[in-house]
Amino acid sequence: MNAFCTSGVVESYRGKGVALALPLTLDCREAIEAVAQCDVIFCCVDSLEGRQFADLIACAFLIPLFDVGVAIPTFVDDGRSAIADVSGRIDYVQPGGSTLSDRKVYTPEGLRAEYLHRVDPDAFREELQAGYIKGILEEAPSVITLNMRASSALVSEYIARAYLFRQEPNRRYARTMFSLAACDEDHYDEDDFELHDNGIFGRGDAEPLLGLPSFRQQRRNAA
Repeated sequence: MNAFCTSGVVESYRGKGVALALPLTLDCREAIEAVAQCDVIFCCVDSLEGRQFADLIACAFLIPLFDVGVAIPTFVDDGRSAIADVSGRIDYVQPGGSTLSDRKVYTPEGLRAEYLHRVDPDAFREELQAGYIKGILEEAPSVITLNMRASSALVSEYIARAYLFRQEPNRRYARTMFSLAACDEDHYDEDDFELHDNGIFGRGDAEPLLGLPSFRQQRRNAA
């Protein structure tokens, strides 16, 4: 379902002006500036690069961020593909707290591997075979039941912070991990993650945007 179609569905329930469709990726200035106007960010992307941009926006503009991901990693067993796990992850990133980068949701190595896979598949395969790229797992396509389980947990995590219904402090639920294969759910405290220096914290729309030279605006020549 594309962005315009999704906003049309929202309007059919809530009326016009509630949803704004932007058929753009987060790696462009227009999308970044639009997301920066939000009160809360829900990150439901498939790519590491998308998560990186959402993380940078949340940090620079002091916006709470909820990130969700699902995975069905597979392996080869006796010549046949087998499912290793069916799992999901929900992270709540609060302004001033540990970022998705701090939590290793994405890493420089992972971003590079994803970029290489997208722009030069042959080079990606060569580096994978040579062992320069590690930790790349084959995955089976996610299914609607897993996606809905994760998205429900994501929204519940937001409601827990908007209405404070938990009997324990929300700080103990910075991350939730669940495994449908193991019928298990684990929770991680904000203090379980190490914070690192962050040069763009609270800098807003200062140039270059998000501290990235590629978004530096060109100065206009004086008349």
